[in-house]
Order: sequence, then structure tokens, then C-alpha cells
Amino acid sequence: MRLKKWVKIALFSFSMLAIVALAEKRRSNKVCQRILIDIDNRYENYFVNEKDVQMLVTNAGSDNVIGKRYLELDLKELEHRIEANKYVRSAEVYRDVKGNLLIYAEQNRPLARLIRQDAPDAYISDAGEILPVSDTYTARVMLISGPYTEKLIRDKISEDENNRQIFMLIDFISQDDFWKSQIAGMDIDKEGGITMYPQVGKQRIEFGKAENIPDKFAKLSVFYDQILPRKGWNFYNRVNLEYQDQIVCD
Repeated sequence: MRLKKWVKIALFSFSMLAIVALAEKRRSNKVCQRILIDIDNRYENYFVNEKDVQMLVTNAGSDNVIGKRYLELDLKELEHRIEANKYVRSAEVYRDVKGNLLIYAEQNRPLARLIRQDAPDAYISDAGEILPVSDTYTARVMLISGPYTEKLIRDKISEDENNRQIFMLIDFISQDDFWKSQIAGMDIDKEGGITMYPQVGKQRIEFGKAENIPDKFAKLSVFYDQILPRKGWNFYNRVNLEYQDQIVCD
């Protein structure tokens, strides 16, 4: 009785595997009917559009994906083609039962624009990657200037401690709604000293090195919440946050 039971289970498993294999074979023999593209624009970045993705998938039109059997399509290779674009963080390519090729692409999110004197500008993304600027779209992000920008572009964030700290500062600002709207830009000197420029008010904010970030912004909050309401937004020209437990204004 026990042997018969195991034989039945084996026959059932074999039958199910055969059915799955047959279904997969039929799906592989289907041809690609349409390409349907979904681009994640949660941060309202428009570096990549559906036409751009279509051109990446088809190798600028030289590879006619539509009409090909799925047996001839390497979906992972198509994902790699899309992810080769610097503005694309990740891509997923799969098919549905109707024979449509479905593509989901997530874009990189720029946090700041690096301004350069003798070379094209660049963006720094929320993953710490350097992205080229686009001819078709400009992201509304904080501007970073000064001689240190070349080091940010040249040396990887993860491999340089000063770069990593500056990236942490940029990320800190980008995650706070008030500071993201208030800090318009920053200038970084060769040693990594930072001066910030606000959207509202004429004060030059001398931040110093990208150290003790939460503490320095806590002091800057005191300046905005308690000092400026009494003195007026344009009373001071400079506010220095470099000294421990002090705010120097003049």
C-alpha cells in the first residue's frame, strides 16, 4: 500500500512538471506583441521617458523586439540595456500572458547639482553616484560650487571620508522639507569648508566642515526661530555655526 502511494505521488508530480514545461514552451513560442513601459516618477524627475526606454530596449531601433519569439529574447539582457543609462537606477523586464513585454524603470534621484568652471556640470544622486546633466530636463535641486566639487566628481563617495561626510550633509538637507526649500546652494573650498546661501534672507551661513551636522542645524534653527524674528530677516550678513554651543552673528 505504501509503495502504491509513493508511485501515485511520483506520477502526479511528473504530470505536473510536464504540464508546467508544456505551458512554458507554449509561452516561449509566443511572439512579443507590444512593449508596455512604466517609469517611476515619484520624485518628479523626467530624465527618461518612454521613447528613451524604447530606444534602449531596441538598440536604437536596430533590434526589432516586437514580433520576436520570447524564446529568442533574453529579458535579463534587456534589463542591462536599460540600466546602462545613467539616469536609470533599476529596471525590470517581464512578459504577460497576452504576449506583451512589460518594462518597469526606476530613475535615479539627484540631490544636488555640482557647478564646474571649465567642464560640464553634474548631479550627485541619493545613492552617492555622479550623473551627467541632461539636455532635455533640469532638476530643481541645491547648487554646489567651489573648488571641492572636482574632488566630489573625481573620487568615489564611499572611498573618501570627506566626500562621505559632505554627501551626508547633502542628504540631511534633502530629507528635511524646510532646509531643502531654504538652502539654495553651498560653496565648498579646497579644504572642505562650507558656506551656505539661503533662499530667504541675505545671511551667509558659515557651516565649516561637514561635521556635527544635526547639532549645527539645531543652532541654525535657533537663529531662524528666535533671533531673526526679533532682529529682522536682513539684519545680519553672516552667521557662523563652527563653534561648539555658539552662534556668531554680525
